[in-house]
Amino acid sequence: MMKHVADYFARLSKGFGRGWDRFWFTPSDPVTLSAVRLLTGLVVVYLHATLAFDLIAFFGPQGLLPAADIAPLEGNTLSYLNYVHSPLELWIVHLLGLAVLVLFTAGVFTRASSIGALIVFLSDVNRAPMITGRTEVVVAMLLLYLCLGPSGRRFSVDAFMRARKGPLLRETPPLSTAATVATRLIQVHLALLVAMMGFSQLAGDVWWSGLGLWFLVTRESRLVDFTWLHASPKVLDFWAHVVVLYEFAFAVLIWAPLARPILLALGVAVWTSLALVTGDITFALVMCIASVAFVSPALLNQLTDRFGRTSPAPAHPAPAKS
Repeated sequence: MMKHVADYFARLSKGFGRGWDRFWFTPSDPVTLSAVRLLTGLVVVYLHATLAFDLIAFFGPQGLLPAADIAPLEGNTLSYLNYVHSPLELWIVHLLGLAVLVLFTAGVFTRASSIGALIVFLSDVNRAPMITGRTEVVVAMLLLYLCLGPSGRRFSVDAFMRARKGPLLRETPPLSTAATVATRLIQVHLALLVAMMGFSQLAGDVWWSGLGLWFLVTRESRLVDFTWLHASPKVLDFWAHVVVLYEFAFAVLIWAPLARPILLALGVAVWTSLALVTGDITFALVMCIASVAFVSPALLNQLTDRFGRTSPAPAHPAPAKS
């Protein structure tokens, strides 16, 4: 009897170990990570550029958010903006930061520019966290994990320059373990983040009763006026429950390959609907961008084939399914 028990736990341990290694370390095509880099870069360039409209008003010598007053309140978080004060200095570092983000988005020296992009973005967030929101949390997560993998292998100037060096380098980049690790970290973090959004909405009875959605509908920042739904409370209840149900379903079922396309399509609808009632377009956009991490490299390669890739991708052993 004890021998059978010992054999069972031995097989369980070996099976878990093989599954763990397959999940995290099976080399994969970096095309998915590269797509996430390009889309994230566009968002972070936009977020950084919008600071230019109030750069001096917020961070200048007589600004609304003086570094000496803000740093103690926020735990003395690190930001290079804490060390520049004059308008000229602020404009110089802002434009240099914008240049770094553009290089990262374009995929120029991507390994270095990805780290620089993270530093620039965190400096913006840490300097004035009170004017940031949930969008910045997701963007920071994406930038961190993009530093870990070869996110410049595709859709980048680096890839274009590599292709110009010879026909052998125009082929699809080799499979990468680092790409798998970085992509898996984004996937796991996103699934946990969406699950925690669902758990937070279960606290109290606001979302249970459908009032949570009504509170969003009545916000002045809304893009579309849905206040006429006050005459149809059951519609509001259904909408609210769909949002919460989707958040829990995403965290669990996104790992099932057959359910993944449905959940990704529903995600676009759910996040877009919330953007319409809250006006927070950037948050909906970054949630959709983060979800791209679950799109298979094969599908992305098929899409890029339609837009002019001239050389066929070499045959690679298919990565193990998650």
